[in-house]
Amino acid sequence: MNINTENLVAIISKLQYDLDVTRRKLQEVSAEKDNALSRLSSIASAKLTYNNPNIADLSDRNRPQKLGEMFGELYDNEWTDAVDRLTEIMEEKKAIILLRDVLQYIYEKTKKASEDQYRNLQNALFQRDLRNSEMKNFIPIYKKIGEMQKEVAAISIDNTKQALRIDSDFMLPFESVILYGEPYVDRCVELCWRMHIQDPPMILDFSSSSEIVDKAMFRLFTRSGEYVDFVVWPALLLHENGPLVQKGVVQPLKSKSTLKSH
Repeated sequence: MNINTENLVAIISKLQYDLDVTRRKLQEVSAEKDNALSRLSSIASAKLTYNNPNIADLSDRNRPQKLGEMFGELYDNEWTDAVDRLTEIMEEKKAIILLRDVLQYIYEKTKKASEDQYRNLQNALFQRDLRNSEMKNFIPIYKKIGEMQKEVAAISIDNTKQALRIDSDFMLPFESVILYGEPYVDRCVELCWRMHIQDPPMILDFSSSSEIVDKAMFRLFTRSGEYVDFVVWPALLLHENGPLVQKGVVQPLKSKSTLKSH
């Protein structure tokens, strides 16, 4: 009787051990399945949002829609203040064109700097040009680099502001803007940098494509007219050849006869 009891206890212990092993294996398999599903979901999400500005991250305070609003506020606030101060030492048209040229210089400068930063990050991490390669299997990696750029954006912006102060190509023609409109300059740097690191980058259009005012892209400044005199403020596009986010501003000529003599 004792032997049978001992055998029974041993059998139960073995069954319990096998059951525990099976449970652990089941938990491991379940965890691996969850991880695989999570990775697949991440890849699918990255592929869905990659280069797709129509799907916005609503948790991002600097998403394109918000940048568009901030760009409009830049024109209404810092730009207006800078014009008011600069017109104390020069005529209004010259001040307006000077501020437009400052913005364009900063836009081009930050475009190159942000692209250089992206390439440096990808070279340091992956040793290949992901933007020009087949992206099918590398979209999550590409997204990660973009996220890294956004994480260090504040530092990059501060560095760019400091670099402008020792950039003779900027300081020589635009010193008066630094003296009379420094908040405008700094805000231009902040917004231009954040526009360039969007996915895809946002675009500022400084050109008027024809002599006739394109009222779909630009609104009028202080007078009415059909023909462009000069661009006051660029239009903001969601991406290259993309939809309009914010209209630009142009100053029209008074009449067509003025255009011929201009």
